[in-house]
Amino acid sequence: MKNVVYRQEFIAAGIASRTIKQALSCCLLRLCAGVYSIIRNCRVPAHRRIAAFIDDRDWVEFHAGKSSADLQHDFKYQNVLRALTVRSYRRYRPDDTISGISAAFLHGIPLYKEPEGPITVVHPSSNSRSNEIVRSRSSLDDEDRTEFGRLRATSAIRTSLDLIGIRGQPTAFAGMEWVLRQSVIRTTPGFNPRFGYSQKFRELGQKHIDEYFLPAVGRLRKGHVTAQSMAESLSPVSESIAESYCSLNFKALRLTGVEQQVRIDDERGFIARVDFLHRETRTIIAVDGSEKYALMGAGLLRSEGEQQNRLLGLGYRIVHFTFQELLHLDDFSAKLFAQSPELKNFAGARK
Repeated sequence: MKNVVYRQEFIAAGIASRTIKQALSCCLLRLCAGVYSIIRNCRVPAHRRIAAFIDDRDWVEFHAGKSSADLQHDFKYQNVLRALTVRSYRRYRPDDTISGISAAFLHGIPLYKEPEGPITVVHPSSNSRSNEIVRSRSSLDDEDRTEFGRLRATSAIRTSLDLIGIRGQPTAFAGMEWVLRQSVIRTTPGFNPRFGYSQKFRELGQKHIDEYFLPAVGRLRKGHVTAQSMAESLSPVSESIAESYCSLNFKALRLTGVEQQVRIDDERGFIARVDFLHRETRTIIAVDGSEKYALMGAGLLRSEGEQQNRLLGLGYRIVHFTFQELLHLDDFSAKLFAQSPELKNFAGARK
């Protein structure tokens, strides 16, 4: 998978250390000490033996035509690499449980521009630190563990809860909503977000919060109040971390009356499914970074076009936020209330 090769395998195939080093600027990517991924089918004669290890052609095709600079700013790609590193590391101890950010990568929990760092694990009796791995002494309940083949990690729910203390509430809330959404989708055969979200889907989300999230909150050793408040605010219909960040901002502002993923029609029929709607002020809040609108035909709702004109014709105002504008609550609230002043009447903070 992903053309992962260990240094010992290269050496056994007669590939010299010097050749490996040269290939790092060409067709080879270093994941961690002694672990590499082949990203290109190199035509350099000295690298032909390296190309012989390629067993994942799709991974090579993905990298075709992409520069290192392009990939450096692709945070989803960087998260994939980090997950690959965690899976490929060979020096875990028998009682290690992968945790924190490293477990988030394994589960596929979306993290935005997560800085590079060592693998993190918890161990029942050992503390240690190196450039590759940080081991912290801690105990875990069996319910908070899961397995990835030969590896053991904190469960997806426990991992998302741990993010509260590691990266703060916005990152953790987005992770928690992603975990909840995946949990509900797995129990909803034939689910397709283009068809919207039924009341049953939303109720199933609440059921999963009650049955899975809240018991996990109860097993935390600290931070119960914050974790429970966040868990009780989760929604399974957030389609991106941008929507999750926006939802958390509404919670921080104590803004009432906001509905998520709402279908809007006029006399001609369906117009769009919008991220957020405040009916009493007829305000639509749209965010970047998600499959924001299920439209008839191709494409998303644009700043100009038939869909927007129909919404404006119904008396709606549309407040659009880029992802960066969601990151700072003061900036978010200033723009929101400037473009829809009536919303201040429904906010319990920062009026």
